[in-house]
Amino acid sequence: MRQEAPDPTTLFDLVERTTYRNGWRVWLKDMVRDPADTHGAEAAGLTLVIQTNTVNSYNHAEPVRVNHYFIVPAATYNERAWLRWLFDCFAKVELHECMEFFTVDDVKPFAPIHAPGADPYTVTELSTDTERRTSFRGEVKA
Repeated sequence: MRQEAPDPTTLFDLVERTTYRNGWRVWLKDMVRDPADTHGAEAAGLTLVIQTNTVNSYNHAEPVRVNHYFIVPAATYNERAWLRWLFDCFAKVELHECMEFFTVDDVKPFAPIHAPGADPYTVTELSTDTERRTSFRGEVKA
């Protein structure tokens, strides 16, 4: 697969000026998002990284920082379109966190699926407990 676009200088500028919750960070990086050893093939390129500063949704006494990765589209958006795309990425992180923390009778019915190949920003209730406890590296947590 191949896509091309000029460097999104407008997006770089917006990201530099963006702030959100206390302790959260955001940046752009050319990186490998999905390593071949855990995902079957490598996926890489310009990536928006939103780092949260929160607590473990299963142990609220445990602070945790989590990096959320978003593929930057090969697009020639104007500032308004890039601004909306950036906002939507933050909204997806909030949705993910909502799925992590929403609990009824000690069950997280919408816990995101983190397993390789899954989209952790899609709300699903058709997952198994093992799927919910599988990390993006394919490791099942106790």
